[in-house]
Amino acid sequence: MTGRPTQWCPHWDGRHYADQHAHHRAFDAWFLAGWHLPADARVLDVGCGDGAFTRRVAELVGSGSVIGLDASESMLTEARAGAGTNQSFVHGPAQDLDDLLGDEPPLDVIISRAALHWVAESQHPGILAAMHRRLKPGGTLRLEFGGGDNVARMVATLDQISVGLGGPTAPWTFLEAGRYLGLVTAAGFSVDGGWVRTVAQRRSFDRDSLAGWLTSQCLQAYTTSCDAAFAGAFEASVLSRLDDLRADDGSYDQIFVRLDVLARA
Repeated sequence: MTGRPTQWCPHWDGRHYADQHAHHRAFDAWFLAGWHLPADARVLDVGCGDGAFTRRVAELVGSGSVIGLDASESMLTEARAGAGTNQSFVHGPAQDLDDLLGDEPPLDVIISRAALHWVAESQHPGILAAMHRRLKPGGTLRLEFGGGDNVARMVATLDQISVGLGGPTAPWTFLEAGRYLGLVTAAGFSVDGGWVRTVAQRRSFDRDSLAGWLTSQCLQAYTTSCDAAFAGAFEASVLSRLDDLRADDGSYDQIFVRLDVLARA
């Protein structure tokens, strides 16, 4: 982290994000594999974003229900537009999930995807403790977000451009599996029969979809706390250097590393 507030929300454009999430959707089946999601489960999706995956989970738990929680109203507008009858939504940050859920009954499953790397490391113990309190005994915690050396080439390039313009370095929290295992077990979870690990994934992009990913999901990490002049100059500089982000084989594919968690309350 770089001196940013421990609780902040990037300026998301939910529609733009929804148009550029194919690289996440390509790994939906991977996220659902290796564990059981009961058809009558009560599920919380922390950082539900535009709601595309939340809707898929809601279809899988047809006799259950899914609550989507997100700090961005723009994202929730997209999520609500495509929601099923067994879905509801709560506006607020992951750090406040305990208070935001109020007297909701205990949950069977809590999931979160591509969200918790936006949270300062110092806030993770509190979030994990709140998740443990909200789950039924034996309930499932299933998380994935950036970890290890996630998108290292992109981070190095964007940091260099931003610092050169007088801006910040990336605020993302990319933790190693060993560190996160300690946080998960300290919150009361068991990983017997589960895991805390990092998984490397090569995600496919062409030049246009790379630009779409950057403008919809990455530049906000640098521009949210800066003025419009910086934001404009930063975006223009990043888009002028897309070829610097090519993989060694010349493609625009990117290496993602996911902190991958399956644990029980």
